[in-house]
Amino acid sequence: MTLSKFLTYWSLLFAILTIWGFSILVALLTAKDELLEASRRRRAAARARPAVLDPLATRSVAETLTPRPMTEPEQWVLEQVTPVAERLGIRARTIVIRDAHGHFVVHLAQDKRLVTYRLDKAWVTDARAGKAEQLDRIRQAVERYLRGEFLGETPAPAAAPAAQPGAAAAAAASGAAQPAGGASSAPGAAAGAPSREERIAAAKAKAEAIKAQRASQEGPDKPSGG
Repeated sequence: MTLSKFLTYWSLLFAILTIWGFSILVALLTAKDELLEASRRRRAAARARPAVLDPLATRSVAETLTPRPMTEPEQWVLEQVTPVAERLGIRARTIVIRDAHGHFVVHLAQDKRLVTYRLDKAWVTDARAGKAEQLDRIRQAVERYLRGEFLGETPAPAAAPAAQPGAAAAAAASGAAQPAGGASSAPGAAAGAPSREERIAAAKAKAEAIKAQRASQEGPDKPSGG
């Protein structure tokens, strides 16, 4: 092999490698441009797509409450609270749930306003067992609370219990009897206890009697005057 042929082969190899290297570089640049274009398209599409809005962002807590299946005790509480609210002219959605301790929580939602009342489970148990006074207590407590929250009424202070006529008459009779008894017993005590003058007079009379008795006993023993 002559030197000229050797140089020819190496020059051809160098030319082929150079062309192949430029082809790879062009391919890489083209792929880069395609990737950048695809990325720009995705960003543009993301900007054009409306953002995901929170459906509850513009709603209050009262507006997010929705009815749910209730148990029998919760339904009973709802049946006691609803007539009280209707009688007061309060238009509100009423929902009854139970907290972690088993007490009943009554939610009354009126537009964006939420009023919550907690009802003791012992009251409900006694009322459902047939205790009429406990049922009246529940209704009065709920009505007093609703009047204060929705109607702005201030509960009147509890009046002192009035005395029963029979008890008042007995107290008056006993009060009148005590002075009379004391007055009647005082004269008796005074009559039974003699005064100092009476005791002195009695002692003198007793002394005279003893003296007269002795004189009568000594008289027959004395000699007659002759």
